[in-house]
Amino acid sequence: MRDSALKRGLVTVYFNARELGHALTGMAAPATYRRDAETYDDYWRFRGSGAIQPRFHVIAAGVPDGATLLDVGCGDGAMLEYLARTKGVRALGIDISGEAVSRAGRRGVIARVQTLADLRSSGETFDHVVMSEVVEHVADAERFVLDAWAVTRQSMWVTFPNIAYFPHRLRLLAGKFPVQWVVFPGEHLRFWSVPDFKAWLAALDIPATRIVPSNGLTVAGAHRVLPNLFGNQIVVRCDR
Repeated sequence: MRDSALKRGLVTVYFNARELGHALTGMAAPATYRRDAETYDDYWRFRGSGAIQPRFHVIAAGVPDGATLLDVGCGDGAMLEYLARTKGVRALGIDISGEAVSRAGRRGVIARVQTLADLRSSGETFDHVVMSEVVEHVADAERFVLDAWAVTRQSMWVTFPNIAYFPHRLRLLAGKFPVQWVVFPGEHLRFWSVPDFKAWLAALDIPATRIVPSNGLTVAGAHRVLPNLFGNQIVVRCDR
């Protein structure tokens, strides 16, 4: 038990040291830009394979076994694969990228090319709807979230990157815009801090039942104590 606790402690120290290092070097580091990525299919061709993320664990803890679940903007199906394996959910993924859906299919999950608006028009509903790191990519995020809320029977989960996370503040202090993209800057069209996102949902009459950071500067639970400063990816649960 002591060895396990020591290992967990060392891992925490290591990753937090890396986070601090990236924050400081990010103040001076130039942003990188790809000129050959012009479509969302290009985005998925350039991206590596998705891996298990801390936000998956937060969502899994709040989703009952065997529930129906829709993953909007499912990408390559990494989260769907995880939830199917750990929670036995009956899941469907939708995405606008045929490349992403093909990659999801290779993971063995059910996914199809479809817009959320079209799915809402079809009348399909689900116990739980998840939008993981998606809303920041959508220009009309208001309509997008309302469409998702309309097909939700029990809970809707939305995750977003916190623009007020301390490395981004340091970059602004150095006169540079925060870097949140993976392949090219046009990926992100909308930006929120934690209080801004909460106020935004309230304006849409969607209840933010729970807001929790899934990662960030985690030493001594800093990301939970001061989520708007030390939380990186934020998980929001909205209950019917």
